[in-house]
Amino acid sequence: MEDYNLRVKKLKELIDDSDYILIGVGVGLSTAAGVEYGGKRFTDNPPEFIEKYGFQDMYTSMFYPFKSSEERWAYFAKHVYVNNIGMEGTDLYKKLFNIVKDKDYFVITTNTDDQSLKSGFEKDRFFRTQGTYSKIQCSKGCHNKLYDDEELILEMMDKTDEDLKIPTCSHMPFVVRKWI
Repeated sequence: MEDYNLRVKKLKELIDDSDYILIGVGVGLSTAAGVEYGGKRFTDNPPEFIEKYGFQDMYTSMFYPFKSSEERWAYFAKHVYVNNIGMEGTDLYKKLFNIVKDKDYFVITTNTDDQSLKSGFEKDRFFRTQGTYSKIQCSKGCHNKLYDDEELILEMMDKTDEDLKIPTCSHMPFVVRKWI
């Protein structure tokens, strides 16, 4: 334990003495913050999908070979809500932000949960190498514009039927029909 305390003290000194700080954030930090893709957090959130498809965790469920886009988007909407839209910033990310907030920092993250943004980090001071669940873009790649997807995700969740599919009929927004 003494070695650990010395390392923490040394890290604090390095941060205090640094003019610039580059932070690399990956799944380990979100897992340490409680954003786990397995266990109770998984079984509590998409139980109807687990029962129907036999999912083992939220990560591998993203690669499930759904038979239709309506099924895939019904699950994806729930997944995005649970792992981004419906989450607040976690204490661990907020603590990290408080350590560096007065420094010239930059964050590079592979996480799609937006914990950095939700915990106070400035949006122009981080780069998401794998994107974010909170944005959507044209599947054909015809332009570079990103769209906020919260309203769309919430509507897909609301419209998911008992067969765990979203409808593609005319009462759904154009964007849903266009994206699937």
